[in-house]
This record gives sequence, structure tokens and C-alpha cells, in this order.
Amino acid sequence: MQNALTLMETLAGVQPVGVSELARLVQQPKSSVQRTLRTLELAGWAETAGDGVVHWRLTRKVFRIGVSGATSSPFPRSAEAQMSALRDRYGETVHLGVPDGDHLLVIARIDGTNNLRTFLQLGTRAPLVSTAGGRAMLAGLGPEALEKLLAQPISGHTASTLRDPGQVRDQVALARERGYATNEAEWRDAISAVGAAILGPGGQVIGSISLSMPAPRFHELDIPEVGADVAAVCRDIADAMHRHL
Repeated sequence: MQNALTLMETLAGVQPVGVSELARLVQQPKSSVQRTLRTLELAGWAETAGDGVVHWRLTRKVFRIGVSGATSSPFPRSAEAQMSALRDRYGETVHLGVPDGDHLLVIARIDGTNNLRTFLQLGTRAPLVSTAGGRAMLAGLGPEALEKLLAQPISGHTASTLRDPGQVRDQVALARERGYATNEAEWRDAISAVGAAILGPGGQVIGSISLSMPAPRFHELDIPEVGADVAAVCRDIADAMHRHL
């Protein structure tokens, strides 16, 4: 059972992936990994993907159970109206994320209305250090959380990804100072975002809201004004949640 859970957690981060690579990552024999994958397939947790070389991925069953846990609180329900209002003001897609280790997990989305708009599937995991919502959360989590992440190499997702730890520190410090963070095409090519953190009653970080848009439109906006707007939405969501506690 422990091996199966470890395999599923690893598969979630690298899917789709071949058996040999997955076996290397989980440090288990290829034959054992193959048997576990077949068992997960029979149970509806994993499936093969692609033509030719067989690659494996998790099924929607895993996502449904994960999101049902995330949405068992009034969090997304209380956030929907504020997220929709933010979307209506700018026509851009709004994402709600929660901390998930060194990533954020997207658990809700209000789609943009502009002809060209961004899109992240629910259940997407995005790196804290390279996203607007993630940096906003890091600004509230404190220096220890940030330094733990910066002790590891930063992956280069695009040509614009900030991989120098000092630059990332500066961005998080700036987010802490002004109350919002930005990401200029650092995680996905040609996509930028403005994000702010949602804080719990004790000031703990419980999530973030990000307004995501094609990069050219980012430079057409008054970013300090947008950042203040996103931060205000986060405070409204937090207030609504606190009233349900």
C-alpha cells in the first residue's frame, strides 16, 4: 500500500511518464512498478496515455476525490461571487489556489470573457516561486518557507523564469511590501498574472487569488491598481470565510 501511494504521488508530478522513468524516480524495480500500475488501472486510478511508447497518468478519479476534500469547506463557495466580480472588471481569468507543499493547487476558476484568455485545469499544480499566487503566499509564509524552497535549484519553465535566488527574494519582499505579487511569463510562455494571498483569522496563509492574462495585456494595465483590487478581493473572501467559522 505504501509503495502504491508513493507511486501515485510521484506520478502526479511527472505525468505522463514511462514505466522505466517512474521506476527510477520511486526507486522501485520496474516489474514492481508495472504490477502496481496495472492494479491502479483496474481500480480506475491510473491509465495509459499516448500512442506508440506507453506512458502513464492518473485518472480524473484522483482529481475528483482530491477536489472534493478541498471543497468540503465553504472556501470556494464564498469566493465565487468575489472572483466573478473581479473577472467582470477585467475580462481576465481568475484562479483560486491553496498551498500544496512547494506548489499551489488550483481548486477553482472563473473563466475570462475576452476572446483570447488564459486557462488552467482544476487540479493543476504550479510552483510557488515562479507564480504570482505562489509568491503572494510566500510573502505571508515568512522567510523560513522561502529559504527552504530556494535551497533547491529553481526550474526554468520559460526563458523569463527568475532562477537566481536573490531575484526571487526581491520579488517576494516586494510582494510583502505592496500586498500583491506579479509573474511576467515566468511559468507559462506569454502568460502573466497578478496575485494576492488569502489569510486566515490568525494571519496564516490559506490560499491566493490570481488574475491571469496574455502577457501583452499585462503591460496595458495599471498594475498597482490591479494589485490593490486583487488584494481587496482576497480580504473580502477572507472576511466571508471568517463569518462561516
